[in-house]
Amino acid sequence: MDEYTGPEFSRSALLTIDLQRDFVAGIAGTTEVLPAVRRLTHAFREAGRPIVHVVRLYLPDGSNADLCRRTLRGMVNPHSPGSQLAAGLLPGGLPGGLPGGLPGGTAERELDPDLLLAGRAQEVGPGEHILYKPRWSAFYGTPLLEHLAERAVSTVVVAGCNYPNCPRSTLVDATERDLRAVAVRDALSGWTAGADRELAGMGIACLDTSEVVAAVRSRAASRA
Repeated sequence: MDEYTGPEFSRSALLTIDLQRDFVAGIAGTTEVLPAVRRLTHAFREAGRPIVHVVRLYLPDGSNADLCRRTLRGMVNPHSPGSQLAAGLLPGGLPGGLPGGLPGGTAERELDPDLLLAGRAQEVGPGEHILYKPRWSAFYGTPLLEHLAERAVSTVVVAGCNYPNCPRSTLVDATERDLRAVAVRDALSGWTAGADRELAGMGIACLDTSEVVAAVRSRAASRA
């Protein structure tokens, strides 16, 4: 990392990728990274930093899916239970005030497919939104770049499902848009042994959840 690529956590946003119930149940290793992602969402909320939950929604006929997924049926269909975000990711998602939830376990918001498929952001909390993406990258065919620019974000922190596909595409596209990028190893399912070397060659920082949480909290404390 240098002065051009080093993360600026005081100007960072967290992106969670495809952490929907169908994917959590169907893609190996995704359930296991959820506790780490919840720690990240909790830390970013405490620090007052933006969070964007990026999701897929496949129409029942598959017409809006990637060509390699056109044959899939019955996954993350609009309004289906499997399209909803995994428990504990949104504000109020876990009972008893556990990290990622509000005291008393307030019910989580459900996705608004009509709003999302129209290309608009769904607000689910202060500085926290959901966006729909039609392809692998969270930047492809979405208003994400403008959304981040409006909030003066210089650094994206990426967690979720499943590293070789959508998170990797999102990280690469972030660098192509001159954003600083962080991949959170233990908060990404499908992390590969060569990812540290591969991403470092593109100026992308590979960090653990504990390092990101400490950095976000440190910057928040400094501002306070």
